[in-house]
Amino acid sequence: MLAKEGLKMISLFFGDLWSILSSITLLIILIFATLSIINNRKIELWGGRTLVLTIIGLALCCFAVMRDDYVTALQGGEGFFALDSLQVNLSYAGGAINLLAGISSVFVKNQKYRKIMFFVLSASIVLKILIIEISRIALLQG
Repeated sequence: MLAKEGLKMISLFFGDLWSILSSITLLIILIFATLSIINNRKIELWGGRTLVLTIIGLALCCFAVMRDDYVTALQGGEGFFALDSLQVNLSYAGGAINLLAGISSVFVKNQKYRKIMFFVLSASIVLKILIIEISRIALLQG
């Protein structure tokens, strides 16, 4: 029984190309953000880090959309989450925050602002990861 649950969990995160890509990207984001936060006093230029986090976060969103069959759900089929679910609506809100933080950092040349936007992006992305991945695991369990 436990082995079967373990195989389901492995399949959930590494069962197909989109699952593998989203899992690897998720780990990259968590490592990059954690290292940046730990070393934040040594970092002088935040624009590049904010841009990288924005781009990798967008890539993760794209991989997760493909992995969870969101496109199929938009076309009237059935995806992992319903289109009107809390998870999808919170992901929309998080995506809007990420977009605003990322784009505004391009135009606002102040490093203090860019640092704050990096932390906003990090928090938003981590929150989205927690919401979606915990929901996926919960749906698998029950």
